[in-house]
Amino acid sequence: MQPTSPLRRALALVPVSCLSLSALLLVACGGGDSGSSFVLPPAAGVSTTPGSTTTTSTSGVVVGSYFVNAKVCLDLNSNGRCDAGEPSTRSDKQGGFTLAGSGAGIVAEIGTDATELDPSIPSSKPVTSALVLRAPKEAPGVVDFESTAVVAEMEANGLDFKTAAGKVAISVGVVASKLLGDINTESDPVAKAALKAASDEGLQRIRDALASAANTDDVKAVVTAAALTDRYYQTKAPYRPQQDVSTYEAAPAGFSPVYTEVVARHGSRGLSGLKYDLAVYNMWKKAQDDGALTPLGEKLGPDVLKIMKANFLLGYGVAGISTPGYGNETQVGINEHTQLAARLVQRLPAYWKQIGDNAGSAPRQIVTVTSGVDRAVDSGNFFVQSLKATQPALAPLLTYPPAPAPYPDNGTAVSQPVGTNRFLLYFHKLVKATDLVTNTTNPLYTTYQASLAYQNYKSNDADLLAKQSGLTVTPEAAAAGRLLLERLFARSFVDKIANGTYSFSNSGSFSYTSDDGKFAPSLSGDGKTSIKSPGDAGALLYELYVIAPAMRNEAGVDFTAYMPAAQAKFFAALNDGSDFYDKGPGMTEKGDITSRMSQILVDDMFNEVDAIARGDRSHAAKLRFTHAEIMMPFAVRMGLKGEDQSVPKASSFSYDSNTWRGDYVSPMAANMQWDVFADGGGKLLVRMLYNEKETDFKAACDGAKAAGTAHYYDYTGLKACYGHAAQ
Repeated sequence: MQPTSPLRRALALVPVSCLSLSALLLVACGGGDSGSSFVLPPAAGVSTTPGSTTTTSTSGVVVGSYFVNAKVCLDLNSNGRCDAGEPSTRSDKQGGFTLAGSGAGIVAEIGTDATELDPSIPSSKPVTSALVLRAPKEAPGVVDFESTAVVAEMEANGLDFKTAAGKVAISVGVVASKLLGDINTESDPVAKAALKAASDEGLQRIRDALASAANTDDVKAVVTAAALTDRYYQTKAPYRPQQDVSTYEAAPAGFSPVYTEVVARHGSRGLSGLKYDLAVYNMWKKAQDDGALTPLGEKLGPDVLKIMKANFLLGYGVAGISTPGYGNETQVGINEHTQLAARLVQRLPAYWKQIGDNAGSAPRQIVTVTSGVDRAVDSGNFFVQSLKATQPALAPLLTYPPAPAPYPDNGTAVSQPVGTNRFLLYFHKLVKATDLVTNTTNPLYTTYQASLAYQNYKSNDADLLAKQSGLTVTPEAAAAGRLLLERLFARSFVDKIANGTYSFSNSGSFSYTSDDGKFAPSLSGDGKTSIKSPGDAGALLYELYVIAPAMRNEAGVDFTAYMPAAQAKFFAALNDGSDFYDKGPGMTEKGDITSRMSQILVDDMFNEVDAIARGDRSHAAKLRFTHAEIMMPFAVRMGLKGEDQSVPKASSFSYDSNTWRGDYVSPMAANMQWDVFADGGGKLLVRMLYNEKETDFKAACDGAKAAGTAHYYDYTGLKACYGHAAQ
């Protein structure tokens, strides 16, 4: 019996003479061949008029750059394609269209008989891979990837237009008002860059999805899956502000800002070392030697090498990068902190103008502190440079306090650069050689001991190790890994990984040279990152998938083709589970072992506001730059709602029963910000932002909210709720 999917039914309408694979690559019969197995089948008898009773029309533009000669229609039956009888037309030389009729969504079927016009050059190029784009009836004027994503969110997740557009805007990194405009005419360079990056990535996902789909697949389902915003990048998710600055709740009458403080993770980075890339490459090379590569698998090895080379040379020649190589910030990460600083000024414009205007007569310090690790130091520098570029008068106010000293406290002290505070911002890895505290009356003694206890737990706790080691050896992990591997390699090759005949590690050496020939690093793997099961292989492929978006400028690869959304979600849940146990709320029976060491950071936030409360205005702001390993336990210690739910040892973390998500708690450049407001009588209110979204303090503090407000807390009540005593 023949399949009866919408796509198959549509194919039945096409004349037999047009049903060759090459013909199916076009919207109409004749011309072109890209080797794709999926096509845009034409509907017979397309009507270009809706009937004499229609008096309205719908006009718009089809955007990548601009798509010319795309078939555009009113999608009257909402099936995601242009059917016979639906009003349709072809986009003109500028990508524009006008359709008779209105009140329905738009579909643009872009075949290989279309061209793409880049108005900035201007030049045109032929379309070589089929695309389908959609726009909602609420905003039919621009048909592009972003509009397609809005429709996908509405249909797949049951969202209304406004909610869907807001979700997509957050994922893109623009305010909602700019989401559905024409990228080519956008005047804000930051918004334009974000829209273009999302568009380029999204259009390629749709192309790849259509190219790999079967003729029996439903066009609408394929496009929707490719356009959804949830990509499951976990803690490697590139940063996106979670709220539009213009929507923040106004401070109560009589209150104005008097202080602000930030703690932020470093920006998007490359891989931390020659681990996942080398292990996956060694697996791929063996498959190549065995003649076991699928057509998709043939592409994997070169893409892995692109990521590897980009990491070897990462940051070379980039102003502001301390030491080139693995672990550095990418251009995406640089932009994240540059823009985060600009939005800080935008959020409190009058405050920052006042601070700048008074820099000479009544200077207030902008204190900057980092963990001392290159990527955190560099993030802080990019943030500060942006702050100075936005408000040049702030430059002389920036200060970097001396590092805590002398440590170790019972021998030869190790000097740390100014602006470094490992106890505050690297407390998960305090070590005897640089941080030893033996004096029990020293306030840092508690943090040092908590760090040692945590490190012992992470390395030696049998329950923790069992939880984490079991994540990739379950039948579910094996099945997910096998599904990924069999898309890349012959089943017989995958069987050898599954039965232990084949195993791989990050062993071997590589060298790369910069284009100018002046930087030529050589590195060797340590052999400690291994692939011993399909689950292991899937987990390492996932690591490359999640790092690729951060490296789009340097590596130019997209691993989406190797990691379907369902498997991305599965391996994201495994990673989130591992982080949950050793950096998050963890097992109930273990108490606060994962978050106890972060109390120093909680206290530091409160201590800064205490100074304001007692009339000390020497600080205008404090900026702290750190790591995911700090942000996660800090969020737990602060009791952020939904992120402090531990599980009993007898139970297991899962997405179904727990709200902990790495892409919320600690995406790249994750941040917590406190804005402090005062009235004429000295009363203080505090507003917290988490990833720039107005966020509640822990639930027990709801009673400290200022009357009539949703996000402002009376400081006296807030610090009492947290049990903080002013020092």
